[in-house]
Amino acid sequence: MPQVSTVPAVLDALVAAARRALPDAEVVDGQPVKGQEDADDVVCIGFTGEPGEAAVASTRTREQMATDPDRESYTITCLASSWRGHETDPKAVRDAAYALIDGVVGGLATDAALEALVMRAMLTTEACAQEQTSRGAVATIQFTIHVDAYAR
Repeated sequence: MPQVSTVPAVLDALVAAARRALPDAEVVDGQPVKGQEDADDVVCIGFTGEPGEAAVASTRTREQMATDPDRESYTITCLASSWRGHETDPKAVRDAAYALIDGVVGGLATDAALEALVMRAMLTTEACAQEQTSRGAVATIQFTIHVDAYAR
């Protein structure tokens, strides 16, 4: 049976890959639930940081003159955040947050096609926010993974 999109399977594959690459971090599928957001290191696959905001933007096209399959290109917005209790040094949490992204990217580097699910998945952008809170320094990085695929 044809699928409308590879997005659901790709989200599953990215969560699994991030969990393998980051066994000591909390890896969340979508928005964190109560308790998960308090982890020292958290990676959210398919979440922008704003509840209810679309985390996947997709475009579908037909390849040349073919009637099938449809080509899809999309970005998945994700977050990586690090907090170290009452650590006030932004460098410590910033480095830890980028190490989380390095883990996700490392997983993609070993299998950019996500077990032949897509043509390619890769990190395309990131934006870092640092803040001092009453609980210490926090670094949160929003990053996107761009995917090129064919709907099946």
